Amino acid sequence: MIEFTAKQYLTHKDCDSLKGKYLDESYFDTLITSDANVYREDGSILFKFRKALLDKNESEVAFLAYKNHAKSMRSRGAAAGPIDSESVYWKKREITKINKGGWSASYNNSDGKPSKMKVSNEVASNAMGYWSETNGLGKNLPCRLTFHTKKDFLKFEDGVSTIQKISNSYKNLHPEFYMKQMAQAQLNPDMTVGDTPFSTITVNRNFRTAVHQDSGDYGFGNLAVFEYGKYHGGYFVIPKYRIAIDMRSGDHLCVDVHEHHANTALYETEEDKIYNDSLPDIFRDNLENGVLGLNNRFARISIVCYLRDELKSCGETHEIDPVYLKPEFTKTSLSVFFVNPLKNSEERKKFYNTKWNRCKSHEDALHRIIKHQLENVIIIDDTCELMKTLGTAKQFTKKDGITYLNIGSKAADVKKGIHDMELAQLSKATDVSPQSAAKFAYYVPDFKVAASVLNNRHMTKSYFIHPKLFQ
Repeated sequence: MIEFTAKQYLTHKDCDSLKGKYLDESYFDTLITSDANVYREDGSILFKFRKALLDKNESEVAFLAYKNHAKSMRSRGAAAGPIDSESVYWKKREITKINKGGWSASYNNSDGKPSKMKVSNEVASNAMGYWSETNGLGKNLPCRLTFHTKKDFLKFEDGVSTIQKISNSYKNLHPEFYMKQMAQAQLNPDMTVGDTPFSTITVNRNFRTAVHQDSGDYGFGNLAVFEYGKYHGGYFVIPKYRIAIDMRSGDHLCVDVHEHHANTALYETEEDKIYNDSLPDIFRDNLENGVLGLNNRFARISIVCYLRDELKSCGETHEIDPVYLKPEFTKTSLSVFFVNPLKNSEERKKFYNTKWNRCKSHEDALHRIIKHQLENVIIIDDTCELMKTLGTAKQFTKKDGITYLNIGSKAADVKKGIHDMELAQLSKATDVSPQSAAKFAYYVPDFKVAASVLNNRHMTKSYFIHPKLFQ
């Protein structure tokens, strides 16, 4: 590990003049590629960096949890970079004014009337978790679970173990600030991510940020990266100190994000392109929308874990309505859990093209059904063949027991199903051979049936189907 005091080259004013601009490799002299503790001249921590906090399997699981959370947005301000009137996005709009700083623009709507909004470049970035009270466009939104978190809470929940590990590393790297941040987070413990001092996770995909400072957060930012395919660049640059960090999959960066920072360009070498072109396309992007960074087969998912400072005021003037903190589950549509132990990397790869939720064991899947009182859930072991389509919940008419699905297994094996498996085996799918009942999928109508399986181990009613849907 390297440890040193960084020399300051630029003033705060100098860095402010770079705001909204992209940086290249001429803005740093030192590139950090290994574990490092770096301090300012006054002895305070600038950043601490740890390689491979999460191993290959943990990084894959995190990638699956977060890959679809980076939604397109137009409100990242200076971080989204300078407005380019020739870009795909802006060519479709009549820009009336590029505002001061060059990173936002006013424009006319398709009807020729001026839009009320001033927007930045469209990038793939989204906040998951909890958000503070906001006012805008005539709406007063209370402290709440963010929109996409409410709608896709199970996928958000898939990533909590990753956030917990980053939190534990933060505690080790910067215990003093960790404790301060945790104390503030506990002012509203219902708005934290697991047992961490974080309320919010910003998820980015292939987002080359321009120079900016994070705002609205308390404490240090904790960053991690997860990857699909090969690429180069994307260095995290702190221009004031002419330092950059090469963050790759599974790395953890604990950094003062209130310093000006940016990323260098992401790019492919010829070798990278050949490799990436051989990969399945796991995203369904419409490139005509002009979201920056998505015209590549590789994916760099970066997450920033932090505590929204203004959440400390939630509940001060009036009680928080719990309805705004609850996820939404659609009971009339199917949810899917695929059971995949951490070390089953090869089996996991075939689920990259789905939006299904991962569970570490069958028991874990059943517990989650009960926890959220879910209805209409399919659980699929990772040894099963993938279904081309799920169909609809209406196709499953038996609601008083489990319906086994014949997917890639003999009928006799699937019929055995959970009946011939102890929960000890269910919780350790690797202990069950593919020739036995592990190779199965089944429909659970509701949380009551899930509870019956866990409590009784053997069920009196079960059904078996092999419809065309699953052939």
